[in-house]
Amino acid sequence: MAGNDCAILVAINDNHSAWYEMLIPFVLSLRRTDFAGRLVVLGYGLSPAKSARLRDQGIEVVAARPERGLPLGRYVEVAEFCAAHPEIRKAALYDADLWFASPHFDLFSLIDGESLYACPDPLFCQFVISPLIGPRKDENWHRVVTEVLQRHGYALQAGLVAGTAAAWAQFGQHVLRQTEAIGTDLQNCFGIDTTILHLWAATGDLVLLPSTQNFITRWGVAEVSENGLSHFADGRTGTPIRALHMAGNVRFLDRWRYYGNHGATALSEGAAFALSPGGLGPDVAADAQWDSLRAIVARHGLRLTGLRLEAAAGVAVTAQSTATGVTLTCEGTVAITLETVGETSDFNVYMTHPSGFPSPIRRSVTCLGSEAPSHCDLMAHYRYSLPEGAPVTLTATGLGGQLCKSIWFLSDRPFIEQ
Repeated sequence: MAGNDCAILVAINDNHSAWYEMLIPFVLSLRRTDFAGRLVVLGYGLSPAKSARLRDQGIEVVAARPERGLPLGRYVEVAEFCAAHPEIRKAALYDADLWFASPHFDLFSLIDGESLYACPDPLFCQFVISPLIGPRKDENWHRVVTEVLQRHGYALQAGLVAGTAAAWAQFGQHVLRQTEAIGTDLQNCFGIDTTILHLWAATGDLVLLPSTQNFITRWGVAEVSENGLSHFADGRTGTPIRALHMAGNVRFLDRWRYYGNHGATALSEGAAFALSPGGLGPDVAADAQWDSLRAIVARHGLRLTGLRLEAAAGVAVTAQSTATGVTLTCEGTVAITLETVGETSDFNVYMTHPSGFPSPIRRSVTCLGSEAPSHCDLMAHYRYSLPEGAPVTLTATGLGGQLCKSIWFLSDRPFIEQ
């Protein structure tokens, strides 16, 4: 719990995918916790439409100074926000690619005094030292690596930095001083925000938070079921994870992704943040522009009888024929209905999405009136024996304008069988 004297801040630019894949899960999952403080979005060139959606939802928006850049500028913005709002006693800055995996928010109960707080990182990544240059490189390398490890035992994770207003005032000044060293002691490249956090930690004015407050999956994620309810926990201790960090190496793995675990909530509550209305439009299967699609599926004993798409720029459906089947690739919310031309005793449907891209919040295959969803599987496989004229509907659903990618592979034989 936290009151209005505590604030969570998160920074985001105007990138389309970051809005859907980072900020919306961040906000929706936070709303499901018992956090009762203030949520502030630091907007780096955020469009008026996005800012308006946030404000309509009772979220504060601060137009950040773009010349500072998001990675470092956000630190200073938090310090300045605290200074401009003296009622704020404690503040936490999160990366946007976290979501809150527990209903209990207890971060601010761990924060006190004038020290800065951050979580450990299981790896000491190369990007922490890559920004170090110049004649003081060896000296600063010793501070960033040796002194931090001696004091804290781990590298530091910059995805969550928290402290009292007094701590933020001191850290903000530190960041401004280090910014002046860009070009001499530092180069402005990926990781510089973490480097500057390590330079601060070398002084000792930093306290480690439990890793569960900003959990990196490399620690090991456990899926725990208690009293009929499941939650994610630290695989080493069983402690519930408060915030799960979906860093780039795991960002679109549905096993841990917010959308993969809370799809119904995302679709119902996320609609308020969507950039287009969503939903399916009228059936366009008979339109001439889909002649090629009809011809490709016909080669594999299928008839295109229905095609509905959301009304958003970028929505697409393409088909590719191979010797073993037909692959349908879609972007956006779509529903494709096919019909078997003849009887088939072995009809295989595989559902997946391109690696490295977000999958739809929900995707399914409906055959003979029975729907089979994909859940969190990277690849879902369904096998049917179908009479002539059997309908098969492939559906992908996301938020309006989210434009997630889907792949269905339809074949008369299983891909792997023993």
